[in-house]
Formats: sequence, C-alpha cells, structure tokens
Amino acid sequence: MEEQTVLIKLNTEEQLTVPKELLISNSPVFKNLFVDLKFDEHVIDDFSPDSVKHFLTVLENKSLGDIEDKTFRELHKLGTAFEVDWLKKSCRDWLKKKMESASSKEDKIYLFKECWFIADKLKDEDVMNDLVSVMAHKNNSLLLSHYLSDMSKVKEAQIDVLLKLAGRDVELFLNIVRQNLRGQKTLDSKLRYILDNMNLAACSEINEELYLEVMDTVSELPEISANDLKWAYKLITRTVKLVSTRKKERLVRSTELYDQRKLDKLVRSCKSLTNITEAISEDRVISIFFVIELLLYVFFHHIPTNEEQQVFIGTFTEACVNKKIQKVSRQHLHSIISGLKYSNLERSKQRITLLTEIEKSDEMCTNNENIIIKVHEEITVRKDKEYKDLFMFKHPLSVRCTKSGSKCGFILRFSRQEHNDEIKLCTDEDEYKDTGIHLHDVISTRDMYRYATFTGTCEGKQITVAGWWMWWEYWLPHITDWKFTGEYYIAYNVSDYLVAKR
Repeated sequence: MEEQTVLIKLNTEEQLTVPKELLISNSPVFKNLFVDLKFDEHVIDDFSPDSVKHFLTVLENKSLGDIEDKTFRELHKLGTAFEVDWLKKSCRDWLKKKMESASSKEDKIYLFKECWFIADKLKDEDVMNDLVSVMAHKNNSLLLSHYLSDMSKVKEAQIDVLLKLAGRDVELFLNIVRQNLRGQKTLDSKLRYILDNMNLAACSEINEELYLEVMDTVSELPEISANDLKWAYKLITRTVKLVSTRKKERLVRSTELYDQRKLDKLVRSCKSLTNITEAISEDRVISIFFVIELLLYVFFHHIPTNEEQQVFIGTFTEACVNKKIQKVSRQHLHSIISGLKYSNLERSKQRITLLTEIEKSDEMCTNNENIIIKVHEEITVRKDKEYKDLFMFKHPLSVRCTKSGSKCGFILRFSRQEHNDEIKLCTDEDEYKDTGIHLHDVISTRDMYRYATFTGTCEGKQITVAGWWMWWEYWLPHITDWKFTGEYYIAYNVSDYLVAKR
C-alpha cells in the first residue's frame, strides 16, 4: 500500500512532502488536521524553514539528539504548539541538565532568558520553578548584577524570581540596591518593589550596618515623595517588629521532633478536612509536610466532596498566609503524586487532584525554602533502644559562623520506651564532643520534618515513595516488595534566612 503524504508549506515558497503517519502518530494537533478534518496540507509560517525541517527530523528519529542553545527555543515551541509531549519533555530535560551544570555568567543568563520566555509567552511556570530549585544554592551574583544594573529594563515578575535566585546571599542583594540608589533624587518604583519584597528582617540580622545604610539612604533622598517617605518609615517599623519576634521565637526553642503517642492521638483526631484545618489553626500541626500525610490518611478512610475540598483549600491557604507554617517542598510532593499514579484505588484520582492544586500554590509549597538533609552518621547508644543521628549541612548563617574545627549540624536522639518512641534534638554541648559537628542556637525542631524513603516495583518499574507513615502500603496494596532505602531525611526550613520575603 502506497504511503500517504501531506504537504507542509513554509513561510517561503518551499513545500515539504511529509509522511502523514509520521505527523499524526506524534501529534494530536496534526491528527485533528489530517484525520478528523481531512486536510491534506498545512501552513507553518510562524517558524523558520530550518526550524521546521529540524522538527520533522527529530520526529522521524524519535529523539532530540544533540542540540545547540540557539535551536532549543524553536524546537520547544514547535513541540508545545503541536502537543508533541515526548519532545516537549525531552527539551525540558535538556534544559534541566543545562541548569545543573551551569557555572558561567553566560550560561545562567541564557537559562534565565529561556525560562522567562516559557513562563511569560507560553504561560508555563514549571521550568522557571525548576530553575529556582536547581540554581538558588549557586553563586548567582553575576546573573543578578546583569539584570539589576538597569532597573528600567527589568519587570517586577522577573524581580520576584531574581530574589529567589539570590538564595541566602543577602549582602549581595542589599549592595545591588545600594548601588542603584546612588545619585538618585527620588525613589525608583522598582527599588521600592524590591525592598517591599525582600526579607529585610534577615538582612538586618545578617548585616545590620549595610541594612541601616540602605534605609538611611532611602529616607534621605533629596526629592523623595511624602508617600514614599511614609512607606519607608512603615517598612522600617515592620522590620524592627519582625526581628524582635524572631529573637523571641529563638528563646523558646523546640526540641521535640517526634512523639509516637502524641502523633497517634493527633492522627486519630483528624477524620475530616475540617479536623485538619482546626489542627492547623490551633498550632497542633505546624508543617505542610505533615498536612500532606494527614490528607493521605483522611482520603483513605473517607472521600471528601468537591465542595469540602474547595472549602479546605481556601481555609488552608488563608492559614498559610497568616501563620508561621513550614512549607512543603515541591520535589517531595511531586514524589508522592508520582507514587499515587500507580495506585489502583479509585479514590486516588481525587487525592491526586487535591495534591496537584496544593503543588501549584506558593503559599503552601516551595522550591528552595527547605534544605533536605540525609543522616550523616548513626551512633548506637543502646541496641534497638536508643541511638543518635548526626546531620551535617551548610548553615544559613555559615558566613557568620565563628566556630572552627567542626561542621554546622545537629544531633537527633531516638529513644524507644514502653509503648512509645520519641525523637528529640540534642542541645547539651557535651553530646557534640568528638562528633565533628557543632550546634547553633537558631536550630529548632519546629523548622524540621522527618521522613523516610522506600522503593517498590510496579509494572516493571522501580518507584520511590517518601513519608512518615507507611501510606504506600494502603494506597498501593498491589505492590508487595517494598524495601526501606536505609535513608532518613530531615526537611529543614531556612525561609527566615532567604533574600526573598517569606
């Protein structure tokens, strides 16, 4: 049987004869055009001829292959426009690998431009979220200086991303603000936007002298408007109050991370979405990591109505805005959603829908506010009864760390008592002797969430799940070969030390 072909007309007079099956097997858009609507030709005039030819070659090879920076955007746009899902994913995987290896100013500027184009023009923020997640812990000073050297060219939405990319480099961002204030008579609206959206409390704590210099410069601008001056005084007052609040919180350090008895009682009390919101409002739940676990419990025993779920999302979002609550990392949440997709339970679909809605919320989720730390070493105190887990990590205030000869970190002590297990933060200095780590007084279990990872096999694929209680045994009962990976993790909240306002 003769192969059926269709015509692809380019923005020149050139026409390409292309196998129909090649197009319709890869793209639902082409299938609609050439099968459902029975067209025999299509004009692609908003892409260059070379880009279209490259696109067709990629479809034929069923592989992205080695591409150059300059060809990424057009290929990704074509994959998006014609809904070639595998090509779109391949392009994004290529971009993410480039993020992970990016070290030069040029590479970082290129990545920011491409991610901004996708977010701004294609209305898809997932790639920009990946950029923040991967690069926020790198030194992005040259990237930030490049974009913020001329405030007239940067958009407020771009400033939001740049604040996140600054990570914990408070001094860098304050210095950029100071440089932009030089020679100014009035307060530029973009500078005001930056100061409004910076975590000035952290700035004040980390470099009070620089913070005061910047705020004094703003207040003393020769032609500052009455409205801007009033705003500046309010901002200073608000920052002073936040710093005072943070100091008080540190004086009341939480040391209890886990108490099996209390936790079981809390879980049993949460039989509905309303019970969960009540637990949040009463400060019995202070981490969205734990909220996710409670939702898994509630949905397994009872499927809330769509109306109940929407009321919950509204109330939950409001609580997250008004209370100090640990956000859940999108990576952690995504791993749970990915695991639930293998569930053969009908109720898993509603569960995935709600989690996906939570994943989109900046009030509940974060790309870079949590450091995920693995156990560095385990010390047995009493076999099967008591042991200590040692954690090392780069402390948020490590630039100010004056302790030498050891690493920043903390120790969690696990103890098994009669009918109860407990985990507490070790605060006694003697427990840190000869461990190679030291404790800072800002470390508190309020900012932590502990979980483990397990692997299992489904449909010939190995999947990894994470959590505190064994939810996967209930939601994925057909998987019977679950194995503990041997890894415990702590999600440690560092949002109080980021440049971007919480």
